[in-house]
Amino acid sequence: MQKYFKSTAAGTALLASVLFPAFSEAQDNIRETGSETTELRNGVSVFSKAFFEPFSPVTALDMVTRLPGFSVSNGDTGRRGLGDSFGNVLINGARPSNKSLSLGTVLQRIPISDVDRIELISEALPEYNMRGHARLVNIILVEGAGNSGSWDATLNVSASGRVGPQANISWARVIGPVDLTVGLYATSSGDRVRRRSTRFDGADMLTEIQHDNDQQAYREAAPSLSLNWQIDDRSSLRFDVEATVWRWANQQVSFIDAPAGAGVTPLRYEQNSTDNHGSFYVASATYSHAFNDTLSSQTMAHVRRDTWDDGPEAYETYDPASGFLGAIIVNGGGDSEETALRQTLNWTPNARNTVEIGGEIAVNARATHLALFEDDGTSLTPIPLPVANTRVEETRSELFVNHTWTISEAFSLESALRYEFSEIVQTGDANQSRSFAYPKPSVTLNWRQSERNRWRFTAQRDVDQLDFGKFASSVDIADNNSTLGNPDYVPQRTWTLEAEWERRFGDDGSFSLKVGQDWIEDLDGWIPVNTPGGVFDAPGNIGDGTVLRVTGNLTTPLDTIGLSNAVLDVFAEWYDTNVQDPLTGEDRPFSGYSEWELGLDFRQTFPALQIAWGWDYHWYSDGEVFRAQEYRVQDTTDGDLDLYIETTRWGGVTTRLGVNEVIDNGDDRQRVFYDGSRATGLVTGTEYRNESYGATWYLQIRGTF
Repeated sequence: MQKYFKSTAAGTALLASVLFPAFSEAQDNIRETGSETTELRNGVSVFSKAFFEPFSPVTALDMVTRLPGFSVSNGDTGRRGLGDSFGNVLINGARPSNKSLSLGTVLQRIPISDVDRIELISEALPEYNMRGHARLVNIILVEGAGNSGSWDATLNVSASGRVGPQANISWARVIGPVDLTVGLYATSSGDRVRRRSTRFDGADMLTEIQHDNDQQAYREAAPSLSLNWQIDDRSSLRFDVEATVWRWANQQVSFIDAPAGAGVTPLRYEQNSTDNHGSFYVASATYSHAFNDTLSSQTMAHVRRDTWDDGPEAYETYDPASGFLGAIIVNGGGDSEETALRQTLNWTPNARNTVEIGGEIAVNARATHLALFEDDGTSLTPIPLPVANTRVEETRSELFVNHTWTISEAFSLESALRYEFSEIVQTGDANQSRSFAYPKPSVTLNWRQSERNRWRFTAQRDVDQLDFGKFASSVDIADNNSTLGNPDYVPQRTWTLEAEWERRFGDDGSFSLKVGQDWIEDLDGWIPVNTPGGVFDAPGNIGDGTVLRVTGNLTTPLDTIGLSNAVLDVFAEWYDTNVQDPLTGEDRPFSGYSEWELGLDFRQTFPALQIAWGWDYHWYSDGEVFRAQEYRVQDTTDGDLDLYIETTRWGGVTTRLGVNEVIDNGDDRQRVFYDGSRATGLVTGTEYRNESYGATWYLQIRGTF
């Protein structure tokens, strides 16, 4: 196993007696040096295996998800390259994966018998690079770990009665200096979606009532392999590869009626079928070498290739009396590629400082093709769509320097400067070449006010990566929407100021409050584009905007209210976004943002009975979308409630019975259509839709070997 470096970390404090009167400063003074399950060492929270026993964990993933105030993050894997794709979990002091495998996959492979203890690191330390994360988890494995396996099997039953199996198995062996792990994941699902829509004209008169029955099917298989070779005391090589094949299909039937007195009269009948499929593989290699005790290097390489085919998809319309009226046929597909190389040099001149310098180069490309045809029953007529066939290629390079400085026992400072260069070339239906260069500085100050109270202050500039999909046109026949590709789209840039306070109480309680302000240049949004074929929406930059956000996280045991061995996790976030609408000139919220989000996660264990039960609830506020000719409101109605009960009594495995989407009122959507654009204020129609997947029951069995 990889070398383990002993770590230290931090906490924070503020108004504890007001927020948590049951956990006053007197509570802080007990068990400061540790208990049988948890221990605080210079700000590091150390959790023994005994801490997790009430949760009946099977794998390291089960353990990590029960840590107070922590959630697993893979980093920003959606970005091109490797610089932002580092997760917040370490294994024996080193990051176990780099964009090829998710942390959930890696942790699911580690049985609890291989784990010695878990450390929660809450401040920047010279031994570790936080990579922008507020907290890291370090999983310490027992000696001789690595000869084991894990598995889980799930049977899902959708509301339509379709059975969807899901399985995941991994096997690990230590062969001399090599740790080898192979895995296989496979899933199949068959949800049925029910929709009911009503449409009104500009005078708010009901014109149409539509009922959809959409039967969907999804299949996926993903084998993977990981190899970790400890070449010698100073060198190691890690290799990860995963391949995935998938297929998605649906069959939708729609009945559209018109109101007629107290009843309805049939207007038309629509149907469409879809058969999309694709595959991808992703591989990465990391070579680490320590020249001496203070100087080391790391070389990382990453490759990903995707391909997909969509359709042909036929959207057919029938008259109830005369039969076939016509159809729109959509045929599309594409491929993408990513190749990245990153080199770093780490220098630790003393116990208080670490400097990392390096560079990265990445080449990314995405080619897409899209063809539309109109079928009148006798012939196919092409429908022209601008920027339907195009290829976008970007060559991006970055130079960076990071410095971690432990100023004192109470203060540490992380600072970084990254400079990015990129050239984007688009060919096909649009031909254009552009170059960009952006500095990206950041600084974070950590203050450990006490072992249980920690502050974190951050200032940084970030540049979003361009979404290549926005350079090409797309269509949504079901919603009668076409989106044009925009060759002039540029990345938005953000300046951020952020402050976070974290308070820990007892052995397993945590509260954090984060306040941030963002100033965004060239905000992503929707812009109108006039073409000979009409006015279309296109992704584009709509000006400058601001975001004020407040985020709270609470993990608290519930013994004080009479619920023993029960824990409640609470997540709440509030956004205040503002931008000047480029069409109306008025201030409005950002498109696609919800004003607030709430998440609750409850679990109670009965150790003597080896039974646990729990529930989680997630709810968003309404989300608004501002397109050129349309305004939308998305409402999740009553939120998402999931329930489960599980036991470890049989065969040494964990058996769980649960149901997702208990509250089945569906999601509501409102669309308002305008004459020309939203700037006219002339409404031509309104549509209301409710969409429901129904509840899904499942039986899951998990174990190790």
